[in-house]
Formats: sequence, structure tokens, C-alpha cells
Amino acid sequence: MKSNSFIYSIKVWLTSVAIAPVIYLLIESCLKRDDYTSITDYMNEEISKYAMCVLFGGIFSLLTWVIFLFIIKGLIASCPSSRQIKHLIAVAGIVLTAGTFALVMPEAFNVHNEFFYLMLSNCVCIAGGSYLYKLEITNVTQAVQTQ
Repeated sequence: MKSNSFIYSIKVWLTSVAIAPVIYLLIESCLKRDDYTSITDYMNEEISKYAMCVLFGGIFSLLTWVIFLFIIKGLIASCPSSRQIKHLIAVAGIVLTAGTFALVMPEAFNVHNEFFYLMLSNCVCIAGGSYLYKLEITNVTQAVQTQ
């Protein structure tokens, strides 16, 4: 089987690293009512929070991405023609993401903890990215016959 699983998994992972902090910061700003002296102060703080989320999210999820890639490759090898493959990939991504948070920040599983929403945002982005991007799977014998 040939597939674009490497590129596919990178797209899903990078989408999560870049977009999940935005969702998290939007949720956080709706839940918190901080008084800022100016919009500039607010934006500076949000930009620095976003940068920290992207930096640490990328670092802490790197191993998770590698495992995610191998799971995708395993799913393709075991059931290449399955219509449910993207469902399985999305579930695997959610479990891996939640597992990473369980290892690094177990307190994130408390709905009253602010990192709960970061975990939730990452899970949503991983699942959404799994469905959004195209996973191409071609049978090697089909590729040889067409040439």
C-alpha cells in the first residue's frame, strides 16, 4: 500500500498545534473577565499566550505525532479499503491527545481547570483535521498496472 500518511499526519498535527490555541484563547476570554487598561495590553497578552501554547504544544505533542503516524500506517496496512478508516484515525488522535495531557497535566481532566479547554481544543482539532485532509491510499499493484 502506498499512501500520503506522512504528509496527512503532519497536516493534522500542525493544524492542531496552530488552531487549538486560538480556540482555547477564545474560550478563555469568554469565561474570564479581566480588566485591561487598553486593547493593546489585551492583544499583547493574548499573543504571548498563543506563542507559548504553540511552542509547548508543538514540543509536547511531537512524540504523540510520531505515534499517530505509526497508528495511521498500521490502520492502512490492516484495513486499507475500510470506509471507517478516518473514524478510527480521529478516535486514535483523540485518545493520543488526551493521553498526552493525562501524562503531562493530569489536572486537565477537571472541567474547572483552565487546561481542560486546551485539551478539548486539541482533541477537536485533531478529529477535525483527520476528517478535513485527504488520506490517499493506493494499492501498489494498481499503481504498477496503470503505468
